Amino acid sequence: MNSLIRKSFSSYKRFLKTLLIRGFTFASDSDIYESERKDAEKRKAEEEKTNNNSNKAPNSSNENDALKEEAIRSPGQVALRNFFRNPLGVFGLVLFIALILVVFVGSAILPFNQYYSQGNLTNVAPGGAYMNFPKEMESEGTKKISIGNTFAIGLTNEGNIYVWGSDNEDKILTIPKKAKEALKNQKVIDVAAGDRHIIFATEDNQIYGWGNNSFDQTKMPPMSESQIKEEGIKKLGAGVQYSAVLTNKKNLVVWGSTLASRLNMIPSTIQGQVEDFDTSSINMLVAKTDGTIQLIGVMGAENQTNMPKELTDGSVKVKKVALTANSAAAVDEDGKVYVWGPSRAGVAGDNIPKFDGKIVDIQGGETTFTALDENGKIYNWGLDNYGELNTPDGEYQQIFTSFFNNYAVTKDGKIETWGLNGFRFGSDDQGRDIFTRLIHGGRMTMLISLVSTVIQLVLGVLIGMISGFAGGRVDNVLMRISEIISSFPFYPMLISLSALLPPGASQTQRITMVMILLGLLGWTGLARLVRGQILAERERDYITAARALGVKNWSIIMKHIFPNVLSIVIVNATLDYAGNLLSESGLSFLGFGVQEPTPSWGNMLTAAQKSDVLNFYWWRWVFPALAVFLVSFSVNLIGDAIRDAIDPRANER
Repeated sequence: MNSLIRKSFSSYKRFLKTLLIRGFTFASDSDIYESERKDAEKRKAEEEKTNNNSNKAPNSSNENDALKEEAIRSPGQVALRNFFRNPLGVFGLVLFIALILVVFVGSAILPFNQYYSQGNLTNVAPGGAYMNFPKEMESEGTKKISIGNTFAIGLTNEGNIYVWGSDNEDKILTIPKKAKEALKNQKVIDVAAGDRHIIFATEDNQIYGWGNNSFDQTKMPPMSESQIKEEGIKKLGAGVQYSAVLTNKKNLVVWGSTLASRLNMIPSTIQGQVEDFDTSSINMLVAKTDGTIQLIGVMGAENQTNMPKELTDGSVKVKKVALTANSAAAVDEDGKVYVWGPSRAGVAGDNIPKFDGKIVDIQGGETTFTALDENGKIYNWGLDNYGELNTPDGEYQQIFTSFFNNYAVTKDGKIETWGLNGFRFGSDDQGRDIFTRLIHGGRMTMLISLVSTVIQLVLGVLIGMISGFAGGRVDNVLMRISEIISSFPFYPMLISLSALLPPGASQTQRITMVMILLGLLGWTGLARLVRGQILAERERDYITAARALGVKNWSIIMKHIFPNVLSIVIVNATLDYAGNLLSESGLSFLGFGVQEPTPSWGNMLTAAQKSDVLNFYWWRWVFPALAVFLVSFSVNLIGDAIRDAIDPRANER
C-alpha cells in the first residue's frame, strides 16, 4: 500500500515537472530528455532500495504465519481466544470458580448439624482470638482462670487480673473506673465469669463486676451484703445471668436471673454445709461437708433423677463436683469419677474414658467434661462442637473449663488452650456459626439455581426449535402458550404454588418444588430467542441442500441448526443462572423457598427484615447478601464475555 502511494505521488510529480518545463521554459528537447532520464534512474534506485528493505523486514514472515494461523482456527477457538482477551470475563471466571471451590469443597470438609443451636452464643460479632491470653498470666503465675462465652478473666499469684477474648455489646473487655480503683487499693482474692458478665472479690469482702447487668448480677445483693461481709468470701461463681458466693461459714448466696430456676432459694439442708459448688444455666450442684451432694434449681431432669444413690446416702465422700448444660459429675476422696445425665449428652456410661490414675480435679464445659489425674494427664469427653476434645498431651497441674473453652497449666507455668477460638462471620440469633451455614447454604442455593437453569434450557431450546422450524399452526400454538406463561406475575405465581404444598411437606419436597417452578416459569424468553434464530437459519442454503439430500427434519434441527444457535443458548444460560440464584434467594427470603433449619442464602437474609438486625447485628445479613452478589456478579461477567467472544462484530469494536 505504501509503495503504491509513493509511486502515485512520483508519477504526479513527473507530470507537473514536464508540464512546467514544456509550458513555461524554452528548454531544448535534449535537456528535457536528459532530465527525464535522470529522474528515471533516480526512481529505479529508490525502488531497488525499497524492495531490499522489504525483503529484510523481520516481521513479514510473522504476519504471514499469523494470517495462516487465523485461517485454520475453528470458530470455537476464536471465541475462546476472544474470551480470554476480555479481562472482565477472566476475572468473573476466576471469581466463580473460587466461589464454587469454597462452597462445595468447604461443605464437604466442614462438619455441619443443621439442628444444632447454642443459646449462650447468640448474636456474637465476627472475630476470634477468644483464647489469646496475655503473657503476664504465665510470668506472674496462674491462680485461677474463669471463662465466659467469648472471653475469660485470669487471676495471677501476684493478685493481678487480666481480661481477654472477644468483646461484645456489653463491653466485657473494658474494666470500669470503679473496679480499676478497687484493684489499686485492694488485693483480689477470687474471680468468676458468667456467660456475659464478670465479677471479682477483694480482700475486704467487696464484690465488683461489669458486663451485662440486666438482673443486677454484677453488683453485690443488698439483702445479703451484710451477711457476705460478716462471713467473708471463700469462692465466687457465675452462670447464665446470675452470680453466686460461698462464704467462709459455708453458706451459699445466689442473685441475678433466678426467677425461673429459683436458685436464690437455697434449701436449709444446704446452708452451712457447702464445701464446693458448680454452676450451669439453670442448676447448681453442691458438695456438702458430710460428703454428699445435692442439686438445686430446676428439678426433674436426668442430672437429678439419674444421680447415683451412693452420692446422696453418704456411702462415699465427694470432694469435687462439676456440671455441663444437662449432665453432672463428681469425684470422691479416692479419686473415683461418677458421671450421670441423659444418654444423648454422650458423657455417661461407656463414654467415660479409662483413667490411668486417680482424678484430682474435674470441671465441666457446656457439653464436655475435663478431668486431671494425679500424674498430670488430662482427659476430655462429651460432645465436640468447637474442638473442645482436642486435648493436648503433657503433664499439667491445673485445669480450667467452662462453656466452650479449656485452659491447662503445666508444671512450669505454661498455659495450653483448646476449644472455641472465634466465629469468622459471627453467629446468628440461635448461636449458629454464620460461616458454616453460609458454606452449606451456598451449596443448596447454587444447586437449586443449576437444576432450574437446566430445566429452562431443555424446555426453551426444545420448544423454540420446534416452533421455529415447524412454523404454521405449531408455531402459533407454542408461542401463544409461551405468551400465556410469561404473562403470569412471576413472584406471586411462585408464592401461590408454593402455598399449595401440604403443611407437613418435607424439606426435600419443598426444594424440589422450588427447582421445578423456577424451571417451568422461566423458559419462555429463551424459547422466543431460539425460535427467532431458527426462523433465520432455516432459509439458508445449507438447510435447503440438506433437505434436497433427503436428511430428516429432526436431524437437520439437531445436527445443522442447533450448533449455529448454541452460542446464544450458552450466553442465555449464564444469565439465567444468575437470575435463578436471585429468584431462589428472594423466595427463601419471603419464606416460600428453603425453610429453616436447612440453610440457604435466601433464608439467611430473612434476618434483614428486622430493624435491630440491620442496626446492631449487621453481619447476619451482610455476608449472605455479599455471597449472592458475588455469584450473580461473576456469572453475569462470564455471560457478557461469552456474548462478546462469539459475536463476530466484537473484534471490530
